[in-house]
Amino acid sequence: MNSMVSEQLEGVLLVDKPSGVLSSNVVNFVKKLVKPNKVGHGGTLDKFASGLLIVMVGKATKLFDVIRGVTKSYIAKVKFGEVRATDDVYGAVISKVENFNLTYDMVKNALDDFKGEVLQVPPAFSAVHVGGKRAYEIAKKDYYRALKSLSPRRVYIYEIKLLDFTGDSAIIFVECSGGTYIRSIARDLGQILQVGGYLENLRRVGIGKIRVEQAIKFEDLRKETNIKSLLLPKEKFLKMLG
Repeated sequence: MNSMVSEQLEGVLLVDKPSGVLSSNVVNFVKKLVKPNKVGHGGTLDKFASGLLIVMVGKATKLFDVIRGVTKSYIAKVKFGEVRATDDVYGAVISKVENFNLTYDMVKNALDDFKGEVLQVPPAFSAVHVGGKRAYEIAKKDYYRALKSLSPRRVYIYEIKLLDFTGDSAIIFVECSGGTYIRSIARDLGQILQVGGYLENLRRVGIGKIRVEQAIKFEDLRKETNIKSLLLPKEKFLKMLG
């Protein structure tokens, strides 16, 4: 395990978070290494998702709004035939469609509806406030009531394309504005195709111009002995971000 440092540090760490690990777990691990320096991240990834997580140390935590304002890129696997409470693989099945017959062209054409500026309803199981409560608190009792109570938000989809299709699932690439829910895209795609759909797998492959290949894998980070050498200076990071 890394040795702890007590000096004042400032910089940005690019981490490739594995599936099954919370974003907060990554942040807390870094906090222990750079204590008492402040640590934050530039946008969470769900536990089941993997990919690029930007961790900011010291005064670099002030870059949050800059990171939030740039595009995010994902590769997602959408599973068809079911509506799930959380719009992802961990949710309870709300409804199911049997014996559907989708084609590559049907899915490809449906994705065209998502391009450009769209009004997107967040997932029922989200932390969005609804009448003084979190949406997920309502969804635990009534999924459809929670969904109807959520106001749509304007997001921008710069690019969305079908990478692969296997009959009951599709792998898609999405480049979008910050604040876009990929779970909602999976849900809405299934709705357009009238078969239901949810997000089975998600990987964030880019933030701005930075790609996940430039990040250190979390398992390798845990073996590092000098975290200071991994921190990108703010100026270099901003140039990479684009």
